[in-house]
Amino acid sequence: MTRLSKFKWSILILALQLIAVLYFAGILPADAKVPIHWNIQNQIDGWVGRNTGLAWGIALNLAMFLLLYLLPFYSPWYRKYEERNEKVVPSLTAILLLFFTVLSVYSLYVAKWGEVRGVNMLLILMGLMFIFLGNLLPKVPKNFFIGIKTPWTLSNEVVWDKTHRLGGILFVAAGLLMILKGFVLVGNSAFQTWSSVLAFGMLLYPLLHSFILFRKLGKG
Repeated sequence: MTRLSKFKWSILILALQLIAVLYFAGILPADAKVPIHWNIQNQIDGWVGRNTGLAWGIALNLAMFLLLYLLPFYSPWYRKYEERNEKVVPSLTAILLLFFTVLSVYSLYVAKWGEVRGVNMLLILMGLMFIFLGNLLPKVPKNFFIGIKTPWTLSNEVVWDKTHRLGGILFVAAGLLMILKGFVLVGNSAFQTWSSVLAFGMLLYPLLHSFILFRKLGKG
């Protein structure tokens, strides 16, 4: 099996994204405005023109694919944990490409037909991405490029593994909460505010947890 064949799902996603971009290139008017940024209230506050809107998603995904596919050539620790990396990196690549493909296609959809009413698609997409990433985090070996990188995880194998196990659980929980925010209870301002605080807290806590673990091991 060639290494490229391990990335077959990523290649398929890129091909489908290109087909979608070509479709929208044929139906978007010349003066179309494509959203590329949502603010903290999940409202669109950044737009680009038609051609940039068509190109940004596929360009970003191509760059991301090359960055992850070429990890063995520039990551000093890739070969040290090659077996684990070869199991994780192709799946991680496919997940990230799928997220940004759906996001870019949704941006083109909004440019043509407007946002989907009654749900917040951005939060739902982010929630799904965090759920998938949470399932992969415990499998990620120590490296400089992927995962929860703090001075304490990078300096200690045990801290890295325990932090990523906890991070995986919290990423899944935060992802479920984001989906709830975007789909079930959209419009409830109090819930939206407190759930945002809780979700960000769950995503950030592993950084603090790595320091606590490191201190405990140092005193052990």
